[in-house]
Amino acid sequence: MILSPEGYPGASVFDLLVEAERGYVPLDQRLVRTLVERGDSIFPDFIRFLKEPHEDPRIDVDGFTLDVARQLHTPAALPFLAEWARVYEFEFPDELTEAFVELGEASVETLLALYDESGGVADVVFTTAGLGVQHPRILETLLKLMESDPAEGSLALALYGDPAAKPALEKALAAASEEGLRRDIERALREIDTVDTTQPEPFDIWPLYPEDDTPFFAVFDATELLEFLGSPVPEYRLRSVKMLTFEEPPPEIARRVLEVAGSDPDGSVRATAWECLEGIHEPEEIEKAVRARLADTSAPIEERAGAMVALAHEARDNESLHQLILEFYERPEARERSVKAMWHSGDRRFESRIAPALGDPDLGVRRQAVTAAGMFGMVGLLGRLEALFENEDLRDAALYSYALAAPGDVTPSRMRKLFARIEDLAGGLSDEEGTIVGKALDDRLEAHEQPPVFHTEEDWEAHEEEDEAPPPPPLPAPAAKVGRNDPCPCGSGKKYKKCCGQ
Repeated sequence: MILSPEGYPGASVFDLLVEAERGYVPLDQRLVRTLVERGDSIFPDFIRFLKEPHEDPRIDVDGFTLDVARQLHTPAALPFLAEWARVYEFEFPDELTEAFVELGEASVETLLALYDESGGVADVVFTTAGLGVQHPRILETLLKLMESDPAEGSLALALYGDPAAKPALEKALAAASEEGLRRDIERALREIDTVDTTQPEPFDIWPLYPEDDTPFFAVFDATELLEFLGSPVPEYRLRSVKMLTFEEPPPEIARRVLEVAGSDPDGSVRATAWECLEGIHEPEEIEKAVRARLADTSAPIEERAGAMVALAHEARDNESLHQLILEFYERPEARERSVKAMWHSGDRRFESRIAPALGDPDLGVRRQAVTAAGMFGMVGLLGRLEALFENEDLRDAALYSYALAAPGDVTPSRMRKLFARIEDLAGGLSDEEGTIVGKALDDRLEAHEQPPVFHTEEDWEAHEEEDEAPPPPPLPAPAAKVGRNDPCPCGSGKKYKKCCGQ
């Protein structure tokens, strides 16, 4: 049974971690809260999870468990931290070092035991030396290291910061003949009295994870996605429907989505299911059902709007459908899907509605309008798109649409210049934003039968080798592939990985 957040309290810690690694349980604040509330009792299951073999893990959960341990800030975490060090062969990431340092004196015995166990591996040595605790056993251990390895020992003693080590350093300096070693020891003698004793800020896990997230739908196969249709969480069912229909599904799956459209207890899920039946003609009852739902004036407006999006591609040649899209635009509860239907249709007669929609009070409507401005290549709206570069909710979609709509010859050199101009207008681009803009410009090049210049086929293959889901083809967008950081082709205005790619 698929776990929902409401079911977390009744699940074992180990099972929660296993399901998180499969991608079924998202790493969000709801999961953090469930674990933190259990306190010290979580660590036996944390250790068991670390030690048991993992076949083809989808999500790296080990780092998450380390964050949870740091949040609890308890000496009870030390056996887990030690096991973490062993599993990773005593190579300490910064987070593990910080976890030991945050526990201060309580970490001394554990670190010294790891020192002996590892044979004095460098990461263990410097974590012990940098613990910020003056302890006779640490000093004794580092002085012995100084005798066997003066170079590493002098660095560790400088980090440790105990003036009691000066005689040993001076003795080593007198005996050293190699110039590099002499410099290391002299530096240690200078620095040993100036160790930074500032205490680290208390670790805070909450900004690191979203309040709520969804499972990693991009990695699930059809069997798993169908399983999610039985989840008690409406958002999970909605995401599953989107992924099942991203490419035209086989008849048995199309029928299952049709069942969802007709019977799901949540209206938003039903509406999305109708919408996602766009272009599906097998089995025959699919298209008939979509048309019937749109024509049924007694059906909920949300469901009819979903069916309208599914049939939007006919609007250019179907005047009654064109008029219906305009009628739905006048109804606030259907306006978001109406604008989506407009750009799905490719019918430029709708362009006059896009500018007003950019100022709509509803964020969903504005997202669809931003996407429409790019898909229709509306040069006159470039100034408004540029202004949205400052809008956290719409920046990604605005960057993509601006890159699609900006005028100019479509050549590799012009697209490179346009990328630089957009980067300047946006006040710089993050790596993800650079991917978004480059993808839009490549879309334009490919639409003009020009080779891409920002992301080649080799780039996409490299993404797939990094365990990212193979990007499916978009709906009406001109791209051949969709990357996880691109705007989702469903038109939400969100990144694909945060929308249909979840």
